[in-house]
Amino acid sequence: MQLTLAVITDIHHGPDRGTKKGTMALPLLEKFANFVEALRPACTVDLGDRISEVDEEADRKHVMEVRGRFSRVPGRRYHILGNHDVAKLSVTDNEELMQHSFQHHSQDINGYHLVFWNANAKLHMVQGFTLPERDLDWLRSDLDTTNLPSLVFTHVPLDNGSMKGNFYFEKAYPQHAAYPESMGEAIRDVIERSGKVILCLNGHAHWNAYHAIDGVHYVTLPSLTESFTTWPHANEAFARVVVGDCIEVEVLGRTPTTYRLPIRQLGQHWVNIDKDYAPSSVRPA
Repeated sequence: MQLTLAVITDIHHGPDRGTKKGTMALPLLEKFANFVEALRPACTVDLGDRISEVDEEADRKHVMEVRGRFSRVPGRRYHILGNHDVAKLSVTDNEELMQHSFQHHSQDINGYHLVFWNANAKLHMVQGFTLPERDLDWLRSDLDTTNLPSLVFTHVPLDNGSMKGNFYFEKAYPQHAAYPESMGEAIRDVIERSGKVILCLNGHAHWNAYHAIDGVHYVTLPSLTESFTTWPHANEAFARVVVGDCIEVEVLGRTPTTYRLPIRQLGQHWVNIDKDYAPSSVRPA
């Protein structure tokens, strides 16, 4: 069966701040709503950072304005929490304002298992992100309950990929790019051991990025209003995702990108130097 999704991330409604064109967010959300109306996907997924935080009063107002624009988006919608969403507001505040649960949940649609993993998005300036064990336990338990090919949606990247050239994360705030490497390894171990996950989609890094690990595709989608790769214009990015005979991810906007990716056979794994070969027996490539 085929699954079609519309995906958007890092809307950052609010003031223009640095390279984020926050004042463009609401008009661009209108454009996204028109895109979804024409596409008619099985559902729409928003990967978080709907606002750029100011203070509690302004943040509540901005979240409500974003929710108002999303009310124009037809069909089922799923939202993820980003770090800016919870900088000044609580998870409960966000649930009240967006009228949407921000607890972990999953949904089976068109023969695929969609996992909306609201792993801890609270960002601390010094240590960055942390991952409570209960979040990882939930992911492991949820993947244990399904036999369907699975897609995992998060705000924060899960691949600990390179941030070379990234405006935010190469030099200024490298500890803010992802969960620490050891936590990333623990997350990927759960994903890989399940043998079911075919795609992980995230935002946060504000650019196009791709990494395959053990046959699992990790795709970072760019921000709607970011401009560091498209200066002085907002990127205007959102994506169409189609899963069928393969995975197609089409990123629209000022940095258009298309991925056409094979789907791993469930339970199949790459050859692993730790599990399948003794490191001393392997010659350099």
